[in-house]
Amino acid sequence: MRAQRKTGLTLVELLIAISITSMMMTLVYGAFSRTFDSREFVVKSQERYHTVRSALERMTREISSAFVYDCREVDTPTGEDRYQTPFKVEREGSVTRMLFSSFSHLRLFRNAHESDQNVLAYYGESDPENSSQTNLIRREKVRIDGEPEEGGRALLLCPDVQEVKIECWDETKEDWVEEWDCSQIEHLNRLPRMVRVSLTFLNEYEEEMMLSAIARIFVQKPLANFIKRSQ
Repeated sequence: MRAQRKTGLTLVELLIAISITSMMMTLVYGAFSRTFDSREFVVKSQERYHTVRSALERMTREISSAFVYDCREVDTPTGEDRYQTPFKVEREGSVTRMLFSSFSHLRLFRNAHESDQNVLAYYGESDPENSSQTNLIRREKVRIDGEPEEGGRALLLCPDVQEVKIECWDETKEDWVEEWDCSQIEHLNRLPRMVRVSLTFLNEYEEEMMLSAIARIFVQKPLANFIKRSQ
């Protein structure tokens, strides 16, 4: 009787099959890996733009509520204690420093000894973990006192900024100026009609990009002018 011939895969055929399977798995893995990398790239880019836009929106909203009672050291018409309310914009390196009083505070706790008035400051500060990175900081004091430059709670407003430029519209010069102090003779007890905030940052391609927003201040004269002396 003739011996039956056994069928199966040879070693060469098995190696070829394994090689083809490996190549297919490599292509599939590469496609998925590029998809996840692209998704992560887009998500980080969107988060970065959202952070910058949120910072600009908050700054313009709070600047629009700026006010001064009286920048001079004079007695109040009603006789109560009065603390100096500042509005100061000064250039400090790549980030402009701004200090002002505002009606933008939100009281979050019931019976808290707070009102809608606060003192806000925007300024640049080196990142504690990376000294080459500059962060935009927002400091808020929920009560107006005699020391607007001191105290308050500082929080990160926008990380890793290249430049923050704050300019005030001077109606007398009909131009944007980088310095403003309502306690000085030039702008005594007067706020600018508009404030322009320009924020420069690195986009997803490590290129500098700038976004700007303009805030309109609705109360430009000191509030002391609208309060009558008590009889």
